[in-house]
Formats: sequence, C-alpha cells, structure tokens
Amino acid sequence: LARRESMRHLLSFILIPALTLSACTKVDEEGAGEGEQEEIAEPIGSYDIDPESGEVRATLTDSDGVTTRMLAGSEVEARFPPPFTAYPNAQITNTTWVEQGEGAFVTVEFTTPDPRASVVDFYRMQAEDAGIDVEVEVDAGETTTLGGENSADRTSFALQVTRKARQTEGQVSVTSGLR
Repeated sequence: LARRESMRHLLSFILIPALTLSACTKVDEEGAGEGEQEEIAEPIGSYDIDPESGEVRATLTDSDGVTTRMLAGSEVEARFPPPFTAYPNAQITNTTWVEQGEGAFVTVEFTTPDPRASVVDFYRMQAEDAGIDVEVEVDAGETTTLGGENSADRTSFALQVTRKARQTEGQVSVTSGLR
C-alpha cells in the first residue's frame, strides 16, 4: 500500500506539471513584442488510478497530435524493446511502460535469488546485443549500476542491482526510439 501511495505521489508530481505546461499557448515570434498570441490546439489527456490495483494509466495527445500513453503498477506487463527481456525467473514487482509513436520506455523493478553478478552479466549481454556501449559502470558496496546508449537508433538502458540478504533487487530501464 505504501508503494502504491509513493507511485501515486511520484506520478502526480511528474504528470500534472507536464499536462499543465503542455496546455500553454505559443507566442507568435513576429508579434512577440506586441503581445499577440497564436492559439494552438489544446492537448487532450487523461489520468486514472485504479483503486483496487493501484495501477496508473495516463494518456496525453499534444498539440502536434502525438499521443503518449503510460501504464504503471505491479500488474503491468513488462514489455521490453527488443532485444531486452525480463531477467529469467525474476519476480517482477513493478513496471512503468510509456509509449509514444514508435518509441517506448520501460522501467521494471524485480527481485531474484540469483547473485548480483549474474543479473549484471545478463543485462550487459543484452545491451551489447542492442549495440549499446556500456559507458557507466559503478560498483559501490552491494550495488552495481550500468548504463549506456546506442545513439544511432536512440536506444539507451540503465541498470541498478543491489544484493540484500538472500536476494538481489534490481531496476532496469530501457528507452527506444523516443523523440
């Protein structure tokens, strides 16, 4: 329940300002000094939290007609951009999925009894398969962080895994093709 409340607050702080800013009007450059404004299409959006599951759903169509959809929650399917996949036999605890046109962003939180090094090796191989150069690698205590990108196809990923007691907790984020 606390996790759902945290997710609701976090997403409220992210989505409300985004929706508010996207509703602004654009100042015409030629008339900027005269205070003239050119009206643009008002964005259309929705935001909903399922009271039973805590799943968050949001949709925003901007003034250019581009629609962005977001789903977040413990029951949301972990759909990774290829070649990325969920860690084998991991318990997925939360997923945030955002899609915009052909682009996608996913963050998956998970736990596994496997050692931290096994998870790091698994995602390092997937990153290499995606043509991503791992540019960031930090080992600090029980935590490892990896990150990198393939600028040619606008794909990036970040991984953070921490060994706690007898399990490894991880969060992997992959972005592909977003503008």
